[in-house]
Amino acid sequence: MHMRTDKDPFNDKRVRQAVALLVNRDNLVKGLLEGKADYGNDSPFAPVYPSTDRSVAQRKPDVEKAKALLSEAGKTNINLELRTWTTFEVPQYAALIQNDLKAAGINVKLNITDGASYYGDAVFGKSPWLDSTFGITEYGHRGVPNVLLNAPLKSDGTWNSAHFNNKDYDKLVDEYVAAIDLQSQRTTAKKIQEMLLDEAPVVFSYFYYFLTATKPDLAGVETSATGHFDISQAGPKA
Repeated sequence: MHMRTDKDPFNDKRVRQAVALLVNRDNLVKGLLEGKADYGNDSPFAPVYPSTDRSVAQRKPDVEKAKALLSEAGKTNINLELRTWTTFEVPQYAALIQNDLKAAGINVKLNITDGASYYGDAVFGKSPWLDSTFGITEYGHRGVPNVLLNAPLKSDGTWNSAHFNNKDYDKLVDEYVAAIDLQSQRTTAKKIQEMLLDEAPVVFSYFYYFLTATKPDLAGVETSATGHFDISQAGPKA
């Protein structure tokens, strides 16, 4: 869920932090996803990645702190339009966000369209996805977090719908990608995780589990959350 860091009201990171604190992740993980998801902590570092630093505290809902941040920022009775499209559980996710934000006086109007209308030409200036002030976009799994660290969040990222422009972040991502051992990756990952919790350009609320089905009499099929199948060893079950 991106927030345009160069547009009012999200050009003040206290507003972005407040929104992140208003998201009730229990309702999403335990309710909407029926427990079939990991909690997101507002960075691409999902628990599944070995390089994720799990010592970084999980962000939890805190309505009073969110209200205090909005008051400090001088932002009250905020009206927002949340754009997204009709895919998977996303419309229900948007409705839950709309309800969560009411607790701090943030009024959200939902604008949910088809995919073609939301993505447009998928380039800046011609895409509600990349141009909207507030939006939800679904992302598929990647074997390593590099793509999700780069495209949606780096200053020159092709999917940077938050228009996040932070040179320190860019350097940390370059450092992470260049790391040649797990401990070095994890050390840099912690810095990135903590920075994104503070800057909050994108709310990563959850990482849902993937589900694959095969015929009950078939064995040897290898699957992955990227949607890839290896059927080179497939055959009848013994």
